[in-house]
Amino acid sequence: MNEPKSKKTLFTSLLIIAMLLFNSSSTVHAGELDKTLKKLLKEQQEKHLAEKNQAAEASKEEILNNSPELKKLFGKIDKSISKKIVSKKRAPKKNSEPAEPESIEDMVGAQSAVVLDSNSEKVLFSRNAFKKMAPASLTKIMTAVVVLEACDNLDKIVTIKHNIRVRSDGVALGLNAGDTTTLEELLYMAMLYSANDACIAIAEEVGGSVEDFAKIMNSKAKDIGAVNSNFVNPNGMPNSQHYSNAYDIALISNYAMKNVKFAKIVGTKNKTVHIYGTKEVVKKNKKLKTVTKQLVKYDRTIKLTNRHKLLGKVEGVRGIKTGYTIAAGRCLATSYSEGAKDLIIIILKSKDVVADTMALLKYDKFPQGSSIAAAKTDMKPEMPASLNGATGKINNITLSTITRNN
Repeated sequence: MNEPKSKKTLFTSLLIIAMLLFNSSSTVHAGELDKTLKKLLKEQQEKHLAEKNQAAEASKEEILNNSPELKKLFGKIDKSISKKIVSKKRAPKKNSEPAEPESIEDMVGAQSAVVLDSNSEKVLFSRNAFKKMAPASLTKIMTAVVVLEACDNLDKIVTIKHNIRVRSDGVALGLNAGDTTTLEELLYMAMLYSANDACIAIAEEVGGSVEDFAKIMNSKAKDIGAVNSNFVNPNGMPNSQHYSNAYDIALISNYAMKNVKFAKIVGTKNKTVHIYGTKEVVKKNKKLKTVTKQLVKYDRTIKLTNRHKLLGKVEGVRGIKTGYTIAAGRCLATSYSEGAKDLIIIILKSKDVVADTMALLKYDKFPQGSSIAAAKTDMKPEMPASLNGATGKINNITLSTITRNN
């Protein structure tokens, strides 16, 4: 609108300035003249820009006054921009200093957890240590203990008595009637691969039946001091009557690791096992129009990899067992021996068993990491008589004071 007038004014001003400078009686150097002209030109440009913006703002106001909808929209936009500017101004400066160590409680996400000193059997850290939980495949630790103490000859050939089928969500190797393998290889299948059908085969071979084997498991658990556990199967498949807790599993795991053969099995990263059997092959002869059936022997060679993700990756981790069901969530039992530390770490129902375990490996590096007591639980845990002479039900105990009498 005022743009032609502004341009004309600018040109006229520059012309007058040039004439004045040219007719001046004093001598002006070329450099000074250039500097002066640039300064004047800049001032004129700024004035011109201000006039242009003022004209644009007036034009905007005129348009907005004639259109309430647009005025409302521009109001919202201006408000949003203002908020962002204020937010940026108020944003705290990043602290270059290192943050204080987090609490170990904040770092562990598991619903239940225990860190047990292997030598003294003192609990160094606990969360819901006596809470009744589904142990999932950590059950197999107890299964292995029973087998190793009941059988001297692990090279014994085991013949599978029937086709063993487990729930569709359970890990299995597909053991069928007539298949043969050794008791030791069944243990590797159970502890490394977590094969549920291998556990059934073990139970039937050692205990005669799953039910009778479970009775042996429960009796042995009580001897160890795991008095708040009840096992109804050898593999940990879901059952409302099958339960344990982090403290009991820690005791069982610690006891198991004292067995050299058990420690060797759970500390093995890779193992090749064999399942021998026979299968029926049907042969058809089109020329003679005959059908013949023949039993053919086979050897299933299976390469097992230990499912414990920290084994072989973290110095000091000696393995033990993984576990998972929908009811139990993700579970992990770990044996760790490095320097002065000799620990059993049990994680139950966690979203990240590896992260929780790694945090608890350094429990003593965090505030109050070595003086955390068990909270009062609804279970009112019954402690075994061998624990400091305590008998009956105890409502509240400090786990760091518990020691077992040998």
